[in-house]
Amino acid sequence: MGLRGPAPKPSGIRVLEGNPAKRSLPANEPRPLAAEPEMPGYLDREARREWKRLVPILLSMRVLTVADGVALASLCQAYSMLVQAHNAMQQATKGGGSGLLVKTPSGYVQQSPLIGIINSQVEIINRISREFGLTPASRTRLAALAEPGVDALEAKLCG
Repeated sequence: MGLRGPAPKPSGIRVLEGNPAKRSLPANEPRPLAAEPEMPGYLDREARREWKRLVPILLSMRVLTVADGVALASLCQAYSMLVQAHNAMQQATKGGGSGLLVKTPSGYVQQSPLIGIINSQVEIINRISREFGLTPASRTRLAALAEPGVDALEAKLCG
């Protein structure tokens, strides 16, 4: 049987939110090095471009660690698949059709399978983006930490 209940919120997120429940944080939780993870070799050109765009953003937000490579790669690859589906939809419209509907071999008109691909990739992108704090709603629950090496009290007094 699997684990019950919702997944616990990561301690890093609880700290960024100000630990509203004031429960003690686990003292022995692993803390990966805050740095850019290695880019996987299987990413296609569009996914690599998205990786290079997101890494500086996530590093400046201080939410990216070396352990986040798979999640970031999944986000970038989902984005690449979204772009490919949109490009295929645009190609379908060049023939004079809408791209939204296709005719089956038996003559029925149905929704293009590309719409399902687009919708599923958008859902994946949104879900992973929330994990990284990349959506407006997910950022409202976070407060920025002091710069690495700056004492929290000093940051409060000077900030």
